Amino acid sequence: MGKLKRVWPWLACALVGLNIAASSLKITTFNIRWYGLGGEISGHRGDEYRDPFIKEFLTTKYINTDIFVFQEIIDTARLADLMDGLGHHCVTYNHEQFNHQHLMICLKKTLDIVPVKGDDDYIFPLIENRPFLRPAIYGKVIDRYSKKPLLHLVGLHLKAGPYSTNVRMHQVETLIKRIKEFKNESIPLVIAGDLNSYPTYSTELEKSDLELIGKQLDSIGLSRRTSDYDWTYRSNTSGHSFDHAFVSNRFNSRYVEVWRTCGKSIPNAKRLENLSWYKRFISDHCPVSFRLDLK
Repeated sequence: MGKLKRVWPWLACALVGLNIAASSLKITTFNIRWYGLGGEISGHRGDEYRDPFIKEFLTTKYINTDIFVFQEIIDTARLADLMDGLGHHCVTYNHEQFNHQHLMICLKKTLDIVPVKGDDDYIFPLIENRPFLRPAIYGKVIDRYSKKPLLHLVGLHLKAGPYSTNVRMHQVETLIKRIKEFKNESIPLVIAGDLNSYPTYSTELEKSDLELIGKQLDSIGLSRRTSDYDWTYRSNTSGHSFDHAFVSNRFNSRYVEVWRTCGKSIPNAKRLENLSWYKRFISDHCPVSFRLDLK
């Protein structure tokens, strides 16, 4: 009985911690520029040099992320190995194009992801007969041990270019039709990724891409949790708000953050906060993260 008394406080704390962890999840979407080719479209597989810097970045700034949605991953096996060392396991897909920009979902090992009902993999083509456009990656996230469903997750990397708004709208409309077939109101639906969303001064249209996409996703009860104004992508002289997250209306989200290097210039910034250094050793996109309440 004495042993039981000594064990019980530890067990109670463990159970409380498990309950807290299950009540919310931190989700991060992150485009790592041409990962596997050293950040350059003209690169080769052997040119990738950023692993130690990306690992440092994720372990020091995003160690508490439960789920990552990655875009622009050329060498999926390499990133899966890196993430395994950080306590995450990943799902992705194969593609016939050698330098295809894959999407990947990587989850802490207390979580798992399974294909949605009716599928045997994690991808959904967004436009028929356009095989080189990136598909959606999606699935149902569950607790690995209890098998309890936690959320439906969709990762996107929409068509790039300011004059491709019609293509992006078609991609989202196709996705919505598929979502209606599996959407479950009892768990949240999260759509996150690089939407390549341009403002009106770039598209020369009356409404911005974010307005148009927002209207489409509002039809299935989703609202955007990210800012119109925070730059998530940086060139040397300007930026764009490309990376976003939409969540089922009745579920709360908190602590929406964009890594600060993509924002205003930081005086005397070093390494991870210095734009020039960051773009060389990490990416031209900054991670966007938020905490999703599951209840």
